[in-house]
Amino acid sequence: MNPYPSLKSVTIDCSYSSEVLISGIQFHSGKVGKGELFVAIPGIEVDGHDYIHHAIEAGAVAVVGEKELYHLPVPYYRVSNSRLALAQIASQYYDYPSRRHTMIGITGTNGKTTTAHLLRHIIETAGITCSLIGTVSNLINGVDISSSQTTPDALQLQKWLYESNDQTVIMEVSSHGIDQDRIGGTEYDYAVFTNLSHDHLDYHDSLEDYYLTKARLFNQSKINGAAIITSRGRWGNRLIDQLLTQNKTVYSFGEVGGDKIEIVQIHSESPLYFQIREENRLYDVKMSLPGVYNAWNAAAAWLTAHRMGIESNIIQHALNNFPGVPGRFEVFPHPNGAQFIVDYAHTPDGFEQFLKTLHNRKQNQIIHIFGFRGDSDPSKRSTMLKISVEWSDKIILTMDNLSGTDIKSMLAEMQELANESGGNKCVIIEDRTKAIEYAWQLARKGDQVAITGKGREVYQQTFALPSNTDPDTIQYLLNKS
Repeated sequence: MNPYPSLKSVTIDCSYSSEVLISGIQFHSGKVGKGELFVAIPGIEVDGHDYIHHAIEAGAVAVVGEKELYHLPVPYYRVSNSRLALAQIASQYYDYPSRRHTMIGITGTNGKTTTAHLLRHIIETAGITCSLIGTVSNLINGVDISSSQTTPDALQLQKWLYESNDQTVIMEVSSHGIDQDRIGGTEYDYAVFTNLSHDHLDYHDSLEDYYLTKARLFNQSKINGAAIITSRGRWGNRLIDQLLTQNKTVYSFGEVGGDKIEIVQIHSESPLYFQIREENRLYDVKMSLPGVYNAWNAAAAWLTAHRMGIESNIIQHALNNFPGVPGRFEVFPHPNGAQFIVDYAHTPDGFEQFLKTLHNRKQNQIIHIFGFRGDSDPSKRSTMLKISVEWSDKIILTMDNLSGTDIKSMLAEMQELANESGGNKCVIIEDRTKAIEYAWQLARKGDQVAITGKGREVYQQTFALPSNTDPDTIQYLLNKS
């Protein structure tokens, strides 16, 4: 570590002439210890500048912040963006750890998690050690570390990169993580773009703003870094053109001539069987993971691994033996021959792709259980319900994470949407575990019960049944059967 990070290099105003020796960095004043640097971050509800004196009393030897402050008993470094300064200082403090690894950042509305897990499986099959930072798990040196965010805060990220002894690090990079500068100071060998569709418009002003935020990831490439981008859809093609005009190295995957990796034919989607063309040679890929959309996730992983120098036969073998992703099209059999399928699908496009896959393997009814997140884009809720009505036979609306939203207002909105778009397909069961139990009793042989929105995420509310996740609830009901 570097106990003398160049604080002056990120400041816009500082009268202190020399660098300060620090023993650590904190942005929560309650965690500050003797000799540490405190970075004051203005938040939505809490402003770190209000806690500067508390941090100094706790032992902070220097402070970084955005406001004009005078007469502090320790050096104060004023910056234009505290979040970005935190990321840059943390990167310096931990000796620029992203430079020690082959860094891969994956962004997109859907497919980040599956693509990351596919790529990690390929890399480890090739005998290369690999850390993974993402939604389902954070695996550093083979140890799973819990986190509540897809992209961790900047300080935690730099610490994990410093602690990782793995050769490669794969990161899922969310638009929130980019916009909040959590990945500042991190340099990538490969930046991957899977797709872009309607999501997070409660946070971003528009789909255009959402795209521009995603595109910022591609400004953080190493000197010899490359972009791996889908050529399917207008957003991917726009990003390709944008980066090429900047003389960036770009490799595309898709289904048209000129792509480095092309999917030339999809024979079946459950199980998934397709052909990939790489440099005029065809490879058969047969994956237990169903869904046409997963062919594109596999193509993104294949192209990235190929650019890393991994042999094509190793990539093919890894994909053919991919064990799947927890909480992504995870199937649980009902004793009577029905299937319960848990998936993270939580966007209109994710719903459509997932439910289409169920429809194409349909034997009997599709029963769909889902809810709306209180802290998620409300403008997509009506569209999601309409998609479910199109592809499902029965719909059970229930609770997802409320995240501060009043339960009565959420139930009222559900009822309104059900009246407008649900026809006679919808019922509302407030308790998520009881909704799953209702479907357990309702399901018959050949039915597919889709439970979407959470995957293996832990429940934020306490429900009636003694379970913490959707798979836990299914297992509880199975044990009772």
